Amino acid sequence: MTTPQLRVADLIVIAFAFLVMIAIGFVCARRSNSAEGYFLAGRSMPGWVVGFSMMATIVSSMTFLALPAFTYEKNWTHFPGNATFLLAMIVALVLFVPFYRRAGIRSAYEYLELRFGAWARLYAAFCGILFHIFRMGVILYIVALSVQTMVGRDIETILLVLGIIVTLYTITGGLQAVIWTDLIQGVTLIGGGLICMPIILSQLPGGFGDILTIAAEGDKFSFGNTSFNFSEQTMWSLIFTKLFIFLQVLGADQTSIQRYCAAGSDKDARTAVLLGCVLTVPVWTYFFFVGTAMYVFYQVVPGTDVSHLKPDQILPHFILTQIPAGLAGFVITGLLAAAMSTLDSSINAAAATLTTDFYQRLVARDRSPQHYAYVGRLFSLAFGVIMIGTALVIHQYRAQEAMEDIQTLILSILGGGLLSLFLIGFLTVRVDSRAALIATLTTVTCVVCWLILDSFFSDSLFWLPSKMWMGVFSNLILFTVGYTASFLGNRQSGPSLEGLTIWTTASKSTA
Repeated sequence: MTTPQLRVADLIVIAFAFLVMIAIGFVCARRSNSAEGYFLAGRSMPGWVVGFSMMATIVSSMTFLALPAFTYEKNWTHFPGNATFLLAMIVALVLFVPFYRRAGIRSAYEYLELRFGAWARLYAAFCGILFHIFRMGVILYIVALSVQTMVGRDIETILLVLGIIVTLYTITGGLQAVIWTDLIQGVTLIGGGLICMPIILSQLPGGFGDILTIAAEGDKFSFGNTSFNFSEQTMWSLIFTKLFIFLQVLGADQTSIQRYCAAGSDKDARTAVLLGCVLTVPVWTYFFFVGTAMYVFYQVVPGTDVSHLKPDQILPHFILTQIPAGLAGFVITGLLAAAMSTLDSSINAAAATLTTDFYQRLVARDRSPQHYAYVGRLFSLAFGVIMIGTALVIHQYRAQEAMEDIQTLILSILGGGLLSLFLIGFLTVRVDSRAALIATLTTVTCVVCWLILDSFFSDSLFWLPSKMWMGVFSNLILFTVGYTASFLGNRQSGPSLEGLTIWTTASKSTA
């Protein structure tokens, strides 16, 4: 069967969108000549713009592609876990946003140095960079795989072209360009997705009722395995794992902290978090439903056999065969925008971390703001190259599991208890640098041993929990060990805790 290709009208729409993104980068470049301007957009962005940027960054192409592919092939197992994002939002509003705004910092990891010392800052910054490298690689790969279905070119060329475009406007315009392009990309993402459902409904004899009935018969609305079984991937493992991932994204990830600090006021920062999080869950839900609706569409509508396609290729195939030329280009732009909004944020966040937490902290302390902006651009270029290389590696060695499952697992492993390192800083006054270091080393050791046991002895160790629980247990281990270790010996004297915990925000505490 001949694979459908992009049409001229589609290519014109996509090319215009790319030119707009690049133009925004060059316009914003004039305001990004200092480290403050390049990494924090001058701390002057409107809250509603930052909120859209947060939504677009978190949603990513995994929403546009992986979620519909998962629900098309399987069910709604990931939905309850994704809904916990609203709980994470409440914690962010109450805890994370006030702390980071009050501190006036440029990097999430500066807080850890103030609280526990340089080792904590460097460890967390290193984990954060690894987190973004893998995330960029996965997202670039998944979107390139879909574009390959549409254009018929080799995936290596597609990875290179997409990677260069995203890197170009991110390097030139810094965080301000990232936020403004994310706004446009977020609107395009939502608009492109909304086009799909009316076209599906218009061709189903029973309309919306067909989706509900046929999908229910196929068990497509199921939440999967709902048993509380630690040895398998279940709905509960995804709920707890995703809650911890979302808490880490909102409380310990540079992309979020940059946006808290980039907002023009505390009110703008709160508005950004509320808008970004409240928009994100409905967008996820809609794309879950798109995948289920496409399952019904290809079951019911005659002459639409797609048995030769992989789940990841279903939505691109639908776009090119069912949506008119030009309009399809807009939908594809939404798909690409979903990827670009996350990729540009990760490039800028990783560059900010490397510049602020390593280069400025260890190599060049007293340089001009313009110097750090210049170095940040160089690091952005480097991370753009690393992003493309990571995607190529994933292309060569990709496993057969669903990409949404792979991303959830790897991101929880790379967290390494990072969320709890921040939480024992925020929530306790007893835990000092020594106790935190003991807890961190214990957690990393447990994660490494867990991975070794699971890789080589999983068949004989029936009691070993599923790797999907790793992000949950690693954080619980770090917090528990850290607090317990704080009772071993006298607390080390160190810097004042004034303003560094919830108990010492107004005055020093001896508790």
